[in-house]
Amino acid sequence: MAVAELVGWPDAELVLIDYFTAAPPGVHTCNTIPPVELFNERLPIIDVTRTGGDHTTGTWADGYLVDEPSMDLDIWAASLESGQTTAAHARAALVAMLGYRAHGAAAGRVRNISGPRRRPDVSQNITRLGRTTTIPLRLV
Repeated sequence: MAVAELVGWPDAELVLIDYFTAAPPGVHTCNTIPPVELFNERLPIIDVTRTGGDHTTGTWADGYLVDEPSMDLDIWAASLESGQTTAAHARAALVAMLGYRAHGAAAGRVRNISGPRRRPDVSQNITRLGRTTTIPLRLV
């Protein structure tokens, strides 16, 4: 495997963060949770983390055509209602992501693996929901 092949794939987290910059509106999307002093004022928050996935669909030249990252979305909100609304907007945005291009990649049909579901959090004042999805990306 060539070194260029190893570093040539775009960062799936950055692709998704850039996509969510426009949709859903009013949501802070990141891959690092804001510091404590800014956390509450940035709610609702979608924290994007790649949890797995691999390059698939090998070619005759031993290359790969698609990166299929599993993405975990942690949705933080001030209330359950706000969290559920943010989760619904995120799901609608993911469904509409087909064909989106950024960082040298184009998104394929998103598959929702699970969620939204409640996730435990130490704060009694924050609602945390989660969704896991797969976003096929191909190089463009």
